[in-house]
Amino acid sequence: MLKRTLVGAYFNAVEVGHAVAGMVRAPAYGRVVDTYDEYWRGRAPGGLQPRFEIIEAGVPRGSSVLDVGCGDGAMLEFLHTARAVKGVGIDISAEAVARACRRGLDARVQTLGDLRLTGDTFDHVVMSEVVEHVADAERFVLDAWALARRSLWLTFPNIAYFPHRLRLLSGKFPVQWVVFPGEHLRFWSVPDFAAWLASLSLPSPRVRASNGLTFGRLHRAWPNLFGNQIVICPRTRSSAPRRSPRPSRPTMTSR
Repeated sequence: MLKRTLVGAYFNAVEVGHAVAGMVRAPAYGRVVDTYDEYWRGRAPGGLQPRFEIIEAGVPRGSSVLDVGCGDGAMLEFLHTARAVKGVGIDISAEAVARACRRGLDARVQTLGDLRLTGDTFDHVVMSEVVEHVADAERFVLDAWALARRSLWLTFPNIAYFPHRLRLLSGKFPVQWVVFPGEHLRFWSVPDFAAWLASLSLPSPRVRASNGLTFGRLHRAWPNLFGNQIVICPRTRSSAPRRSPRPSRPTMTSR
């Protein structure tokens, strides 16, 4: 227990140090990529993330799960191992889908709108670190909601996380991208995201921060200030799929 506490304190101190340094340090700009296939060719394989375990706790064993923007399948593989889910992953990147298939997953190059046209539905639909990459996120989320029989899981990076506030205080825009600034098209704080879902007539969601400043569980007590990646779940009210407007247009998505 002492070792875990000391390790946690160290990493939290590093996080605070990076936040303060970010007030004066210029961001690292990676090479601009034109397609998500090119993007994924430059990405290291995905690994276990804290948000996976939060989602896994809300997915009963043997459920059907759709992972939208599945990337290389890291999360779907985790859910399959932990909960024996019947999982399907979709992504517009053939490179990412090929990686997911090499993990032994049912992954397809397909858009969310095209999948809606098939009439398929799933117990749980997950979009992890996806909505911030999509211009028409409203249509995207409504399509996902229509496919979910029990719950919809959404995760996003919190623009109100304290390091981003410090950068704004120093007159600089927050840095949230992995490779290049054009990755993210939409930005939300926790209350903004909840209000946005309400504007789409989705139920009031459960909110948890999966990481951030974790010392003393600050990220759980004040997720909008100390939470970095946020997990939100508006649960459905019945097992019947809801109707929503026509399927969305094809968009570029990625984990």
